[in-house]
Amino acid sequence: MPSRESNDAFDGSTRKTLEAIRMSPEISIRNEADPEVHLYPTIGYSIADGSVWRVQIQGRISQTAPATFGKRLMLKGLIRALNLSTQVSEGELFRERVRGFISAPVSGSRVQVELAGQHYVLRRKSRASGLFSGRLDIPAKQLQNFRTYGSLSQQAEQPNPDCIQKWDVGLGQVSSMVFLAERRGTSVITDIDDTIKITDVNNRRRMLLRTFAESFDAIDGMATAYRKWANQGALFHYVSSSPWQLYDAVDKFLVDEKFPPGSMHLKWFRLRDEIFKRWQIIRRKSKGGVIKNLMKRLPGRTFVLVGDSGERDPEIYAKLASKFPSQVTRICIRQIEANPLTPDRLNKIYRRYGMTVPLQVFVNPAQLGDLKLSGSD
Repeated sequence: MPSRESNDAFDGSTRKTLEAIRMSPEISIRNEADPEVHLYPTIGYSIADGSVWRVQIQGRISQTAPATFGKRLMLKGLIRALNLSTQVSEGELFRERVRGFISAPVSGSRVQVELAGQHYVLRRKSRASGLFSGRLDIPAKQLQNFRTYGSLSQQAEQPNPDCIQKWDVGLGQVSSMVFLAERRGTSVITDIDDTIKITDVNNRRRMLLRTFAESFDAIDGMATAYRKWANQGALFHYVSSSPWQLYDAVDKFLVDEKFPPGSMHLKWFRLRDEIFKRWQIIRRKSKGGVIKNLMKRLPGRTFVLVGDSGERDPEIYAKLASKFPSQVTRICIRQIEANPLTPDRLNKIYRRYGMTVPLQVFVNPAQLGDLKLSGSD
């Protein structure tokens, strides 16, 4: 992100010059009042007999502003509850983790994005949270030179660049990937917390400490296993109950730990005084609905679902497998000691959902083995 310059050192004429420069698309200098946009990694999928790509756009627009009284109170409560030292609470890591929660949303704004050299204004304005979303239907010919994700053979033959979505109004370009999913192929839907990243979700205090005050730690071996699957042709979708407000930190974690790139599907948390008491309850909602929508949008693809036993991933995935038996080909559950997938729990899942999909419980990621591609031509 471009650095912000303080206006305190400039006289009136210099401020006018700076303002003129800021409006120039060639030079990007930001100040505190400028909007900040996030474009989240997303998917595109083929419709209309392959003549059109439908691209789902999602992101958030906000700006830096002094924290409101309610937000300051919330931060003080969090710091006190976690017994954070002054060194930690005033440190860069903590400030970065809470930044998305205290930034001021920009609502009622129309967002313009660039895709394949064309500019599009989204029909829907940004919501009260600053979140915006929309879909673009783009002729297939316009995106024919970009990489698509399908079978291993298709990827091996494609030296094409990835499709990129951009936002740029002269304040510094923001961009993220659009994963163009072939009609047929294998997608891996993976949880994040306690599946690929140590979070300790079953211990609220430990979870909050790991989320706001400690470095993110990867589960040893998961990145290696996922890279192997990516090399075998898988497209990844990161579906988690983690807040969108932590997107920057989660994205950096995935990059630093060398996890395969993929579309991102997190959850928005409304900021309430009780959010940290209710965090675990809020986390459990809506995950199944996000996965269900992905499967409906990609009806010709098969899916491998990866999660952990800590919360309700086994039950959510089993229910989805019962509803989409031709698409869900494999379920992989990382065993968590705090809430293991016991034989009794597993039997209840099989009895309730009548599953025929293989469900693998693993401790060591090496047990995941090969992807076993399905749905390829």
